[in-house]
Amino acid sequence: MTPLVSIIIPGYNRPGPLRYTLRSAARAADALAPASVEIIIVDDGSVPPLEEQLAGFDPGYPVVHLHQPNQGSIIARLTGLNASRGERILFLDSDDLIHPEKLTRHLDVAGREDADITYDDMAVATLGTGFTSNFEKGPSLPACTTSHELFLRIQPAPHNPVYRRAYLVRALVNPLVKPERRMDPSGDVWLYYNLAHLPARIAKIDASLTAAGPHEDARYSQHWEKLGVASLLVAESFQRACPHSEPTHAARKLAGEVAFSSWRRLPADYHTEFALRHLALWRLAPHGSVDALGGRFFVITARLLGPVFAGKLLKRIFGHTYASCRTLNDAELMRLMHDHGI
Repeated sequence: MTPLVSIIIPGYNRPGPLRYTLRSAARAADALAPASVEIIIVDDGSVPPLEEQLAGFDPGYPVVHLHQPNQGSIIARLTGLNASRGERILFLDSDDLIHPEKLTRHLDVAGREDADITYDDMAVATLGTGFTSNFEKGPSLPACTTSHELFLRIQPAPHNPVYRRAYLVRALVNPLVKPERRMDPSGDVWLYYNLAHLPARIAKIDASLTAAGPHEDARYSQHWEKLGVASLLVAESFQRACPHSEPTHAARKLAGEVAFSSWRRLPADYHTEFALRHLALWRLAPHGSVDALGGRFFVITARLLGPVFAGKLLKRIFGHTYASCRTLNDAELMRLMHDHGI
């Protein structure tokens, strides 16, 4: 029997949060007929292997363990995708949680609307006993019908969308943005930029079915500078590789607007070359209305002074300093930029 859904979970050590993720996935799988779901852990070189670290833990559903040398989460996801058999694909990280109704709701809507991608609203989760999780309503996401809006503007949590497998394979068998280990801190961004230019049938589910686990373990997101560098490399690769054609115009335009928005949010005294490369992404992208670059006050100022000067002026007046948000010291920041050619 071909599974309806494959849940792919890259993992590297961290067995504690992973137990909650597996129990969460098992509860969602149990809501479907037997053998409708396959849960795949791709062990990215854990020492000892995750299968050993999880010995004695029963998630309540069969789990397939795949092993690869440590190559990062991007390659681990691709390994899982290549091994999967499900008609639909859900990627989870090893600290993510899904509502028990996640799979049933997504499969129902995907089948009814013949959707390539389904997504839902966010939930707030608390951890219970026996590696269970409790869910409450969280932030709602806007509805959209285009892949570039979904992946570049809305950017749902990476474990939110459920994909038609054929859609993912078409995008990732020869991805526009080639996988590089240095992009791995922003592996979710890598996936989204590889999908943003491809048309898709998208359906929104108005229910809070997706949550991040409230764990204390270290995350990449504690170092926004590392995420920012990896995301910049992804965006630059996308701009170089994306065909300059009418079907990709909207995605290229929005990618430029996203880069401009990222530049505006940077501290005014942050790394100069890093900031300039964001502006270069915007300058090289197709331009639309200045209204897409900021709020009402920015738009008024930009129409008088131009978008870049307006952005610099408002940064000077209302912006924050790097000291207020830094997570790396000077030596660490310089090493990060140097190692990534910035």
